[in-house]
Amino acid sequence: MGTTATRMFNLEPTPYQLDEVASRQVKDRLGIIEARVALLRRSGRLTEQTVRDYYGEKRFEQVAESNALEGSTLSVGETELAVLKGITITGHDPAFTRDAIALDRALARIAELARDVSTPTNIEQLHEVHALLLGDRPGAGLFRKERVLIRGARHTPPKTWEQVMSQMTLWQQWSAENGTLPAPLRSAVLHAWLTHVHPYVDGNGRVARAIGNLELIRAGYPPIIFKKKSRDQYIEALAESDEGGDLRSFLELVLDRVEGALTGLEQSAGRRQGYDPVLERIRLIQEKQLTIWETSVKLLASIIEHRVSQALEPAGGTCTIKQFDRPLDLEDYVEVCLGRNVPRSWAFALRLEIPGLPRLEKLAWIGHRSARMVQVLNQEGGPSLFWSRRNPEGFPKWVGDGAASPYAAEITSRAGNGDEWYARLGNDSIERVQTTELAGRIAEALVERAGLGV
Repeated sequence: MGTTATRMFNLEPTPYQLDEVASRQVKDRLGIIEARVALLRRSGRLTEQTVRDYYGEKRFEQVAESNALEGSTLSVGETELAVLKGITITGHDPAFTRDAIALDRALARIAELARDVSTPTNIEQLHEVHALLLGDRPGAGLFRKERVLIRGARHTPPKTWEQVMSQMTLWQQWSAENGTLPAPLRSAVLHAWLTHVHPYVDGNGRVARAIGNLELIRAGYPPIIFKKKSRDQYIEALAESDEGGDLRSFLELVLDRVEGALTGLEQSAGRRQGYDPVLERIRLIQEKQLTIWETSVKLLASIIEHRVSQALEPAGGTCTIKQFDRPLDLEDYVEVCLGRNVPRSWAFALRLEIPGLPRLEKLAWIGHRSARMVQVLNQEGGPSLFWSRRNPEGFPKWVGDGAASPYAAEITSRAGNGDEWYARLGNDSIERVQTTELAGRIAEALVERAGLGV
């Protein structure tokens, strides 16, 4: 770890490091976030009541999504019913109802702990929250004495109670000595470090997410939600921090969620309460449009994978595409239609491998349409697909592809029409193509770039 990075954020003795380039980028982004929070406070919109109202709106979504990362199948509405009524939801494992009630109770305690701004997060608070999460199950609020393995992970947590206690003592020490660091950074470090140590037999992920939010709420930020749709990103980012102390991807993910929560808080602060049947009908139409968009993107990705695989087969090459589940929810979809940024929403990632040549990796992500595309589509806003490539500097993990984008820098389809696409080429001209033809052109460009090693 470079000394400049260490002095800037004081990450010692955590297992993590940020090089000087990443440290500067993170500092700049944190500055923008903190300026946004300060503006909300100066305008009188970021009040304690506003945060409480926003937390109330997101209460059951936060419980449902956190538990969904651990396998729960309860929807937000079912979670609300389970928590408020205490009844087992038909068709679901009864344990999911128990977990929903327990997590809601733990998060309520988190909100109470956050009122004490003078006491940094410590092991005593951690045990209390964990005990609420596990209830009367064995190991509640107690560090484990046996070895555990994280399913599907290459990282092996500390094996003995003594090793766990040693790591958690350092965790508490760092928290106490760095209380003035920006809350999003503290949230990311304490969250990732907890999952790295895995100090409990069960409930590590849920308690880590709760403690991460304690840091944010204590500093006046709204709580953040890691949604099931982003589970792959979440797990991959934590794996990178586990394996090499590389916190960059996870910190980037936390900052994305903080920005998204701030957007939600801004909307909550300015939104009037009450049911509006006209708006509900509009939302129904938007949901149908979003479903068509998702289906068309998945079909496009599948055809690209098939075409590239066919082209590479004679050379012994392979193409694999990983599609991400629901990269946009309805709130995100509305935001991009309005021409606003949303937290990074990955559509699919592809990898081309040809023996003897460098691996080619691309990420297709969703953002709002460019000004040029909006102009061509008669001022109709909406989602577009853009391309990124692996960042050779390492942070952020992906950077815009620019001139290296396969065939087109931006592709989109009109609302409700998934058969026809509009592609913005490198010279800013727009072409209209059908799905199969578009997939073929992208596949051809990918194969060409793979052969050139770019």
